[in-house]
Amino acid sequence: MMRSLRKRHLQIWSAWALLLPAGITLAWLAIPYQQPVKLLQTPAQELLPAIIQTKEHDDYTLNIRSDHSHTVWQLEWKNKTTLNYPSAVIYKTTVHNNDPEKAELVGRIEARGDYIFELSPVPHNQAGLKFILYDFIHEAVIDTFIFKNPFRGPE
Repeated sequence: MMRSLRKRHLQIWSAWALLLPAGITLAWLAIPYQQPVKLLQTPAQELLPAIIQTKEHDDYTLNIRSDHSHTVWQLEWKNKTTLNYPSAVIYKTTVHNNDPEKAELVGRIEARGDYIFELSPVPHNQAGLKFILYDFIHEAVIDTFIFKNPFRGPE
């Protein structure tokens, strides 16, 4: 390499040594403020103290919970094992209805974890309450759970 070429080579690499870190720093400062990634799941709710009724299954457990005045209700879902249906949802309906399209959507269950869902009030004269576990991809009912009118309050 000739002397003039070595000198030019040193000048170019010296300029890159200064410009490259400055360019990275300026590019980082130019990024606008980004909102943090938000989870699609609602924040964890606090469990109500009283378990009114429980249904056990080999793979999961359902609890209907309430406060002591029986004004607020929750459905607690606990997976014991990994669920085989990644697209499962829970519907709430009356005891005599078997059609998920005529039921109220409670929430989605994924393969793992424990879930808490708030329940809307149910009339006291209703015979009971049915939950339908439904796979919306395969359009099939996976399981049903019938609770004998847990919404009547203390008797």
